[in-house]
Amino acid sequence: MKKLMVYLDQDMHEDLRQLAFERKTAMAALVRYALDKTFEDDLDRIAAVRALEEAARHPEDVMTLEEYIEQRGLALPSRADAARSTRARKVAERRGSYGSAKTEGAGR
Repeated sequence: MKKLMVYLDQDMHEDLRQLAFERKTAMAALVRYALDKTFEDDLDRIAAVRALEEAARHPEDVMTLEEYIEQRGLALPSRADAARSTRARKVAERRGSYGSAKTEGAGR
């Protein structure tokens, strides 16, 4: 972890100290949380770019999709399962399920 010095005016420092006391945490933890929530999307984007650049530099360290699936113990549906699901959805849509336009005039 790196150290960062931040200057706060007297009132903000006191208010942050009081909030940390009330929440039984450190002032630094509150600041880290606020930064994370404020810049969450930007920080995620930067981290993703950094990870992709690292993977491009060292492709031998990158896990394949098959390795990931095996490590996580995941089971992907077969193409046949996916086709059955799609067919069932199409039949239901023809019958007016799933909020399609066919159900809107049913009460008239």
